[in-house]
Amino acid sequence: MKITGYGYSVIGGRETNQDSFLVDNKVKLYAVADGVGGGLRGEEASKMAVDGLQKKYIPGELLKPVITQLADDVLKEALESCNGQALMGTTLTAVQLTDNLIHLCHVGDSRAYLFDGSALQQLTEDHEFFDEESKGAVLSSYLGLDTRVHQLTVLEESIEAKPGQALLLCSDGLYKQMSEMQLVTHLRNHLSEPQKLLEQLCHEASKVEYSDNITIVLVLFENP
Repeated sequence: MKITGYGYSVIGGRETNQDSFLVDNKVKLYAVADGVGGGLRGEEASKMAVDGLQKKYIPGELLKPVITQLADDVLKEALESCNGQALMGTTLTAVQLTDNLIHLCHVGDSRAYLFDGSALQQLTEDHEFFDEESKGAVLSSYLGLDTRVHQLTVLEESIEAKPGQALLLCSDGLYKQMSEMQLVTHLRNHLSEPQKLLEQLCHEASKVEYSDNITIVLVLFENP
C-alpha cells in the first residue's frame, strides 16, 4: 500500500503560531502538537514534542515510551525555565504506520480521524474536564503536566488501514472552528488534491472571528 503524508499550518487570528507538525514519509511518522493555551512558551513546547519524536523514535519500536520520555523532557524544561513551575505544555497526537497498521499515540485534545471516503471516525478521546471556576473545558493530560500532582494519560492503540482511506490529524483550531459536515464535504470533494485541500481547510477555519491556530496532517492510503 502506498502511504503519503501532507501537512499545513496557519496562524489564524493569534499573534503567534503555537502549533507544530511532523510529516516524515521516509519512516511513515506523522504528528500534530498544540502548545497549551494560557501557558508559557507553547510554541517551544510543541516544537520540542515533534522534533523530539522524530529524533528519538526508532522504527519498529512502540510510540508510547517515546511519548512518555517527551513528557518528562517538556516538564523538565518547564521547571527549569519557568521558575520551578510547570507552566509550559503541549498536546501531541502521533502515528507511525507499518504495513497496513496505524499505530496511534495521543495526549491532549488534538485529534486523529479516519476518513473512509464518506464519513469521519474519531480515533482519539479529548483529555479534558469541565472546570467550574473557569466554566470551560480544561486539559487533563498533556506533555509538560506536573506528574507530581496529576497523572499523565496516554492513549495508545493500533487500527487497520485500507486503500482508499485517509488519516487526518489536527489541532483543536480545526474541529472547533469547522463542523464535521464541512470537513467531510471538503474531504469528499478535494481528496485528490491533498495539499490544496489542507490549505482550503486551514484558511476556511481561520475565517472564524478570533480564530485559533490551525494545523492539519493528512495521510493517504492508496493502492500501489
